[in-house]
Amino acid sequence: MIIKEKLIPMIKKKKQICIIVLAAVGIVAVVGSISLGGKKVLKVSSNTDKVSVEAIKANMGTVASKESFNASLETSQEGDISGKLAGKVTQVFFQNGQTVSQGQTLVKLDDTDIRNNIKSNEAQLAAAEAQLKAAESTASSAQLEVNKPQIDLETAQNNYDRTKALYDQGAAAKVDFENAQAQLKTAQSALESAKASAQASSSSVETQRANIQTAQTNLDNTKESLKDTVITAPTSGIITGKNISVGQYISPGTILGKVETISPIYAVIDIRESNLSYVKPGAKVKFKLDGDNLKEYDGVVKSIDGAADPASRAFKCKIQIDNKDGKLKPGVFGNVEIATNETKKAIAVPLKAIGGTEGNYYVFIDDNGVAKKQNITIGEFDKDNVEIKSGVQAGDYVICTNVSTLQDGDAVKIVSE
Repeated sequence: MIIKEKLIPMIKKKKQICIIVLAAVGIVAVVGSISLGGKKVLKVSSNTDKVSVEAIKANMGTVASKESFNASLETSQEGDISGKLAGKVTQVFFQNGQTVSQGQTLVKLDDTDIRNNIKSNEAQLAAAEAQLKAAESTASSAQLEVNKPQIDLETAQNNYDRTKALYDQGAAAKVDFENAQAQLKTAQSALESAKASAQASSSSVETQRANIQTAQTNLDNTKESLKDTVITAPTSGIITGKNISVGQYISPGTILGKVETISPIYAVIDIRESNLSYVKPGAKVKFKLDGDNLKEYDGVVKSIDGAADPASRAFKCKIQIDNKDGKLKPGVFGNVEIATNETKKAIAVPLKAIGGTEGNYYVFIDDNGVAKKQNITIGEFDKDNVEIKSGVQAGDYVICTNVSTLQDGDAVKIVSE
């Protein structure tokens, strides 16, 4: 009984404390409600500080109309990795996905036999050069040996002419004339023999020079074959389709992989005849990957086929994109937007004011000091502004800062418009 009497005052005291706490909470809530200007608040908070934000007044303006085309990415250039020689692969220096430069070494073949052939050809060239020197020396001697028979012939010819004249006058014996005649024939024969020997020596020199040329050609070809044991990248780009391993024996022309140039890369679209008025070489365009409507890539129309495809009646158009960072890959699909010659009225807001993800974009509108989250539908946009198709009216103040941290119902203060 004594215990019960002591507990009753304690319970009453606790009830009083609870009532005081609840009353305090109620006062805070009321103060919070008043500080928000009497607007409907989606969350109650004891924090009455306002978030300073920048906002822009949405106005109807004139924007360029754009046409959208489905696009696929293609390499701007590609080359096969292949060799000119048959041989055994000793080293491979590339992998799929690797970036390479034109002329970069990718594969090495066994060059043992070719190096041995080079040594053999060098020896043959040296031998041919030595034989040429010997032949030139012989030819020089043979030419000198022509001089004496030439002099002898001239002497024999003079003696014959003098003896014949005397013989014709009856002043010389017949035997003397016959001897002079015989000496002339002998001298003529000796000169012809010397000339033939000199000619043979000269021909030998030409033969040795031809041998040197053949040996030099063989050596050059063998050295060229040595170069061909190193297979290099045909162009700059990304390696794909690797089909080689160390120890493999390859034949000339075997495709060992491909090098695809993706910087620049081409976005390929099909256009109709009606689009040709604004889709022209040099026209600037915007490319976006499927699933990423906010990331844009600048491009320029590079070429348009001169004739339409007979089946589709469409013209194939290639758009060049720099792609210096290599993020765009061949075979990927996207969308190309090209400005037409027309304009239209639309509401546009800064890109930085947009939050959310594809299909669920939103902005915050200043509603008498309260950040009001508003779902929106977007249209065309550039690197700075977005067309708003629905969710924002002309005259609304759209908050452009702190979008990622704001909550629906936060108290805000516009510090700049």
